[in-house]
Amino acid sequence: MNKYICLTVLFFSVVFSYAQQWDQPLAAFRNFPEGAVYQNKGLNPEARTKDVVNQLTFEEVLSMVGGWNKFFVPGLPRLGLRPIFMANASQGVNLRKAFTDEDTSTSFPGALALAATWNADLAHEMGSGIGKECRICGVDILLGPGLNMQRFSVSGRNYEYYGEDPVLTTIMGTAFIKGLQSQNVLATAKHFLGNDQEFCRHITSSNIDERTMREIYLPPWESVIRDADVKAIMTGNNMVNGVPNAVDDALLNGVLREEYGFTGITMTDWQNTNYFPELQGMFPKSGMSLLMPGSETFMAYLEPYLKEHPEEQTVVDSLLRIKVYQNLLPLFEMGIYDRPEKDKSLLPEMEKHKILARTIAEEAFCLLKNDDDFLPIIDSTKNILLIGQPELHSGKGSGFVKGYDHTTYADGLENYYPNFVWTDSPTEDDVIAADAVIYILNKEAGEGLDVPFEVGWDHRISWAAALNPNVVVVINSSNGLPMPWVNEVKSVLWANFLGQERGNALVNIINGISNPSGKMPFTLEHRFEDSQDMDFNYVNGKPYWYGNNNFYKSYWLGYDSLGANEHFRNNINPHQTIPVNYSEGVFMGYRWYDKQEKDVLFPFGHGLSYTTFDYGGMKLSSRRIKKNGSVAVTVELTNSGERPGAEVVQLYISDKQSSVERPLRELKHFKKILLNPGETSTVIFHLNTKDLAFWDVNTHDWKVEPGDFVIQLASSSRDIRTVKELTFK
Repeated sequence: MNKYICLTVLFFSVVFSYAQQWDQPLAAFRNFPEGAVYQNKGLNPEARTKDVVNQLTFEEVLSMVGGWNKFFVPGLPRLGLRPIFMANASQGVNLRKAFTDEDTSTSFPGALALAATWNADLAHEMGSGIGKECRICGVDILLGPGLNMQRFSVSGRNYEYYGEDPVLTTIMGTAFIKGLQSQNVLATAKHFLGNDQEFCRHITSSNIDERTMREIYLPPWESVIRDADVKAIMTGNNMVNGVPNAVDDALLNGVLREEYGFTGITMTDWQNTNYFPELQGMFPKSGMSLLMPGSETFMAYLEPYLKEHPEEQTVVDSLLRIKVYQNLLPLFEMGIYDRPEKDKSLLPEMEKHKILARTIAEEAFCLLKNDDDFLPIIDSTKNILLIGQPELHSGKGSGFVKGYDHTTYADGLENYYPNFVWTDSPTEDDVIAADAVIYILNKEAGEGLDVPFEVGWDHRISWAAALNPNVVVVINSSNGLPMPWVNEVKSVLWANFLGQERGNALVNIINGISNPSGKMPFTLEHRFEDSQDMDFNYVNGKPYWYGNNNFYKSYWLGYDSLGANEHFRNNINPHQTIPVNYSEGVFMGYRWYDKQEKDVLFPFGHGLSYTTFDYGGMKLSSRRIKKNGSVAVTVELTNSGERPGAEVVQLYISDKQSSVERPLRELKHFKKILLNPGETSTVIFHLNTKDLAFWDVNTHDWKVEPGDFVIQLASSSRDIRTVKELTFK
């Protein structure tokens, strides 16, 4: 069998070296097997997929349950089916020169920056734009978006996710996937499930109770399956409750496929299954369908197993054909095999994507503080001093996107302010002479490495503020950090990672051409010790700030040592599992800080504007709601300031009396409304009984108990503007 696999891989390599022959639709193939019908575009995708599966030999079946050449679903040359190219994603298409001759893709703002816009229409547009670039570059499957929760402000991959709230993640992620797949490119929602930190991500077990899983961690996955028809899902490197995600039959088959109705590709994260070689026998019956980047570990198990149990080959063949069907069906559904590999007719869209990237970046800016309405600085003759380090535009790792035609902060400001100066080594005289000092504050993060909360603040901010009262801090980070200087500066802008158009976006915010409308998608705490699991990475009383399974140059509060995974594998037990207990339950993010009555730096949903908004009194279409009923919630929102601006109206609910402990408030709906000065708009939400429910672990279903609920309309989770009570009976 191994000899055949090697020959097959060699054959694929030879075929791929003549890539131009694959840049043809399936209809161009001329050697279809007798009786084959899969080439008939008039048949439904199910029939075509079934026909291909029926044509396969057992060896071909084996080849099609594992990846090929690191980033491909294998081709089937005998049947005219080309290899299917995947590319990583977060801020766009991560192009790898080893696998494509394309070298240009737009670096959009990161997913967390997109979430800060609270604008589902922009999420759809961004998904569609990235989908078009996939088509240009020959990318059939995009390995994104990420739907993991921001359980910690220190997690390395936060920039790839949509924040700490399941409703915000659900709405933004669903819209993005709809946009991406509208271009007939497969989205891959990742990393299912509970891959919420990078600490020892291959050998940790995220221990999550049933209610917490259902209320916090599963809702985005249900939505992207039911509402967006996502075509692929990637599992996390971790375990959940002691079972590796890659072979978790209860979650992959029981929840995703049987309960939610998922029919597409389930793929492992790269190298995911190789850390559990003793569990390879679980793969055939699990809901996993594609082992990436290859199936060598599984084959190493299967060959001796079938030699010892040859009578089992028929059973194994049958189980694996189901997986091949699941891998091929979405490819036929999206017309992948029926079109040329690349579509260069979409190249003119790239200029539009620059504008889209800038629009998203402008809406992503969260104005956290603006004393004395210091911003905007409209007068272009002002002396603007830009100091600090060159800004970060992206996180690191698989989500990084290089981009092109970058406009830096310095570029953007120089284009508007003739008296602009940029220096990385300012003198006291430089700072004193400026009308405004814009300080760039960066915090690096990315895949494989969580980042200590204390890393990222700079004492030079206080130095500058002591010399000049007009300091504006622009923070390029998707992770929390201390702000001991916050009361010393005039304004604070949270930027996240904004991609290649960041400079144009910043100057439009600073000069007032654009009005900031971003809202924080996560809570900024005072100290990491205030969070719900500050010792998640503690072992033997010390925190490990590591994540990947390589020899990363990292730190362990001053110690330079091996990565944590190597430490445990080499020194304790080769199969050591590290528990990460989600003991806070449903009280994650702002829910935790509310429960603990803790003060925070800036709350979830916070973001100021250059204008003001007045909320009228809330009105309910009924003060009572019945089972399976709904109630319209309305409020008059008025722009009471002097500038056009957008407000995000957030609807939270609270159960006044419950048989289980529930959060003080939970986000259920939101709407972003753009208003001109003096303009009023009626904002309408439709509240249903599911919005009032909690997950009942006794009935294993959603439950609403009779009683009173508080409906709150707010500008942030701690800025409640109008309140009404609603009775469920």
